Amino acid sequence: MFILGTAGHIDHGKTALIYALTSIDTDRLPEEKERGMTIDLGFAWMKLPSGEKIGIVDVPGHENLIKNMIAGATGIDAVILVIDANEGWMPQTEEHFQIIDLLNIKYGIIALTKVDLVDQNRLKVVEKEIQERLKNTNFFNAPLIKVSAVKNIGIEQIKSAIQNLIAKIKPKRDIGKPRISIDRVFKVKGSGTVITGTLIGGTIHTGMEVIIFPSYRKTRIRNLQSYKEKVESAFPGSRVALNLVGIEKSELHRGDIVFGTKQIRASKNIDVQIQLLPQVKKYSLINRSEVFFFSGTKEILAKVILDEKKYLQDGETGFGQLRFKESIATYLGDRFILRIPSPSKTIGGGLIIDPLAPKHNLKDKAIINFLQTRIKLDLRELILTELNKIIFIKKDNLLANSNYADPEIREMVELLIKEGKIMATNYWLIEKNYWEEQIKKFMHQLNHEYELFPLQTGFPLNKFQSYFYYLKPEIFNHLIEVLTNTKNIASEKGIIFLPSSKPKISPEQKILISKILKIIKDNPLNPPDEKKLNSQIAESKEIIDFLIQEGEIIKLNEGILLENKNYDMMKNKLIDFLKINGSISISQVRDLLGISRKYIIPLLNKMDQEKITQRKENNRILILKNKDK
Repeated sequence: MFILGTAGHIDHGKTALIYALTSIDTDRLPEEKERGMTIDLGFAWMKLPSGEKIGIVDVPGHENLIKNMIAGATGIDAVILVIDANEGWMPQTEEHFQIIDLLNIKYGIIALTKVDLVDQNRLKVVEKEIQERLKNTNFFNAPLIKVSAVKNIGIEQIKSAIQNLIAKIKPKRDIGKPRISIDRVFKVKGSGTVITGTLIGGTIHTGMEVIIFPSYRKTRIRNLQSYKEKVESAFPGSRVALNLVGIEKSELHRGDIVFGTKQIRASKNIDVQIQLLPQVKKYSLINRSEVFFFSGTKEILAKVILDEKKYLQDGETGFGQLRFKESIATYLGDRFILRIPSPSKTIGGGLIIDPLAPKHNLKDKAIINFLQTRIKLDLRELILTELNKIIFIKKDNLLANSNYADPEIREMVELLIKEGKIMATNYWLIEKNYWEEQIKKFMHQLNHEYELFPLQTGFPLNKFQSYFYYLKPEIFNHLIEVLTNTKNIASEKGIIFLPSSKPKISPEQKILISKILKIIKDNPLNPPDEKKLNSQIAESKEIIDFLIQEGEIIKLNEGILLENKNYDMMKNKLIDFLKINGSISISQVRDLLGISRKYIIPLLNKMDQEKITQRKENNRILILKNKDK
């Protein structure tokens, strides 16, 4: 589906030409009828000789209604530039043409209207004037057709020219991201709220759930029309009217956007390339000045932050950041227009390079390099620079606000992963340099732990999770997996360690080890607890942890410490007793082992934890699977 738009000075015959082409009067408002001029956007459609249906947007020509013209020009594929044969190229012709150029509309037809009211000499003068103005533009070779809507001169030639033009234009792409920038909202009796706009980015259908931005209201398409015909589906490039369920007219406004159900992301800052128009009167765009920003059908005030320049002169191009007081939803690669309020005029426009930019100044060369790399909208570079900016992102969210389809993005991502340019988990993508930094940081931290605790052979995994708290759990787990697979580290039962690590015991520590082991061995029936040992022997905690780690001693509840051999002896006595008697009480344990209740309960709890015994009322029984041990 293709959409054409008109452009040109007030009263040059845009609406009359559309009526001659389509038999549709696009002046729908009573005020427009009364004043004889188009105030708001009008819409019409026609069938070409080939049978293909196209839409036509009629825009107002008055200088005070330029914002309506911009709203209409957004989303069109080609333009019919309408010029009165008597008046020639006028101020609003110029401004409309500049807007067409800024929106990167490359295809068009020149309609020289009201030719029945001028002589041949005047026609030649105006034609020459038009050709001179179009020199070095995309429209220099555009067909120029002499027209009289009143006398039906040139109408068939216009239709043929449109047919030829459409054959050259690539259809709007279906990238699976439908969006409609609302240009009209009204209510239909018996049906409810209806919005109209140009559909781009994807297909919509009756019954489809959609989301309204900026309210994030979810609604559903009850009925769908395209060119006043009820349809089940509509495709990119169509003019559509959507009857929405459960939403009031007062909740919607021109400039709001209807999205498909894919996540909508928005920002108060966007990075852009700005192109200032050459002005008859010199003009400079000063850093931090405020301008009106137009994108789609949205009009909003923006503050301009420029790069190292304090201003841009007319005719210049440069990078900038536009800051808004409210979040806006734009796409990478979208075009925009800038206007100033006083005197009211279009000063330029440009290209959105980062629709989700962080707030920053543009004096940093790295930021300028980032923008320069993205300016060509090359998918490979966009992915790499996006990851460079945000470090890691869920795969499904990568370049969500772009004019690329998800399958295109996934295909390029897979290629970059194979090339080793980016890292990936099941759901996350990670910037390569950042990933390598995390590996270095992890190994540095592990070695540092060994320096702090030379007696340790390994460290709890959750300790490192706390150091790398900023990583998503899946990314952290992938980090451990990669380091383990490459044999940089080893992992066992929640403990990570260096495969080659061995405890480094100093002579002083060897003396402490002997002291602690002697105290524990000398008191088999009245073993010390950890707290008591720490008070008796300075700096004993690390030694105790080391002896537990090495299996020399066993730590029971309440911090009670047993020599490993002593624990095995007690455990085996209890197992032998249970094999014969089936169960054992606390008093029987006391008689069997000669220890007090203070030690009996922690000992039995330890055996319960090891799945050797199980508590049954006030006794312990041997768990069946351990009876043969």
